[in-house]
Amino acid sequence: MKKTWKVALIGCGSIAEGIYIPQMKNIPNTELVAVCDIIPERAEEYAERFHVPAWYGNIDELLENCEFDILMDTASIPAHREINMKALKAGKHLYSQKPVGLTVEQVTEQIEAASSAGVKFAASPIHPLRPDIMFIRDMIEGGTIGKINMVRAHTAHGGPEHFQYRMADPSWFFEPGAGALYDMGVHGLTMAVAAVGPAKEVSCTAVISQPERTVRTGAFDGKKIKADYLPDNYIITLNWGDGCIGVVDAGFCEIASTTNMLEIYGTKGTLTILGQVKIGEGDGIRMFLDSPELKVRGWIDPLSQDRPPRSKFEQCECLSDLINAIEQDTVPVLDPKIARHVVDIMCTVPKAAEEKRTLPLSTTF
Repeated sequence: MKKTWKVALIGCGSIAEGIYIPQMKNIPNTELVAVCDIIPERAEEYAERFHVPAWYGNIDELLENCEFDILMDTASIPAHREINMKALKAGKHLYSQKPVGLTVEQVTEQIEAASSAGVKFAASPIHPLRPDIMFIRDMIEGGTIGKINMVRAHTAHGGPEHFQYRMADPSWFFEPGAGALYDMGVHGLTMAVAAVGPAKEVSCTAVISQPERTVRTGAFDGKKIKADYLPDNYIITLNWGDGCIGVVDAGFCEIASTTNMLEIYGTKGTLTILGQVKIGEGDGIRMFLDSPELKVRGWIDPLSQDRPPRSKFEQCECLSDLINAIEQDTVPVLDPKIARHVVDIMCTVPKAAEEKRTLPLSTTF
């Protein structure tokens, strides 16, 4: 009989409520045994609503009083590093929401802590695990669209105060330690490097376009937010070497768009993931193929011959990825070294923008 993995979740916010907790029931051989939040009343309410046996008010109480195997960290961005380090040092396997740390050193510290404790560590964003990203990576590695020349990723919306119903105050999204780069830029950068590989250089233009925000929904509807601490509008350029460059536009300044989330241009064609960035897959893949050998030039809807058809991909499959890594003693697809490379880019972006020059990156995966 296969082991049932006991899972504890910390951070009872919108992503836990709407995604991870409801989807966890679809992950085989898992049991959610506890929820935790720094607002104890919220943890208690989640435990009651989702029929979770136990709830706690902080990570220390959780680690001291609860028996579990895996921690899912869905807390706010600034809290990840402290929570993750405590869990790893306590010998817990870990999946962490993005970004797992705010510096390369913080992510490296967590990778080393996981290794020292002999536990597995998987890191959001989910994009390297998405079937559509995997398919595109297969096409690129197989040379289907030739040498890659250009990558475009689009990950922007109107701001967390604009379209997401929240019971918690969204002001923290605009404060140091958070911001549009870490909330949205992380998605475009992760998609780009997951598809094409680690970049070598980065440059950036970043501005504050909306220094004041108004919450449009939820418990804080109508609240004015001071939002002039950090840029909210980014154009990031990447250089992979060998004539391949890319652009990631990210931020909180695009209320609506028809731009697709990812497009990759090669010497023999183009690969596109349709639709806006969202939790889960895009709206399909299109490929333009220009093949004199096959006497074909035009758009097609490609089908994978190497990966079987599957039902809808869910964000909580990060848990299946982590459990598979534990059981098979392998590295998760959501390798924290990918996350570290993206953090390297995000940490270099402000200096590149301030100095108005291209800067090298220090990590790979």
